[in-house]
Amino acid sequence: MPKKAKKAAKKKTSRKKKVTTRRKVGIGQAWTSEDIKLLRKKYKNTPTAQLAKELKRSVGSVRAKAGALGLKKAVVKKKPAKKKTAAKKKTAKRKTTKKKTTAKKKTAKKKTTARKKTTAKKKTAKRKTTAKKKTAKKKTTARKKKK
Repeated sequence: MPKKAKKAAKKKTSRKKKVTTRRKVGIGQAWTSEDIKLLRKKYKNTPTAQLAKELKRSVGSVRAKAGALGLKKAVVKKKPAKKKTAAKKKTAKRKTTKKKTTAKKKTAKKKTTARKKTTAKKKTAKRKTTAKKKTAKKKTTARKKKK
């Protein structure tokens, strides 16, 4: 058999079809009628995590089953804020003033650090220019001496 024929035979045998596996649905526990009754009874007002523990299931499976059954959580109404007493109002004012003063201090620190940076830059620039002037003077004096 020639070499080309052997290579072709090898290629044909090495090609295999890939088998894709799909994720099977419903691998977990089946829902019993008692589980569904308990879910319908408690889902509205009980936290899902707590229900999942009681039913020995994942939170996702409990939510999925509740959605399939058309169950929804209860809407929690926020309680109106209680009126603050005079003492509580004073402490609240103190806290807000403390926050404001700390914020002012932080901004003041930022400004001073920015000023320091700019002054430092200016000083270094001055040093460079004075150094250049000194070297220029030395060169001119050296030239005059040579003449």
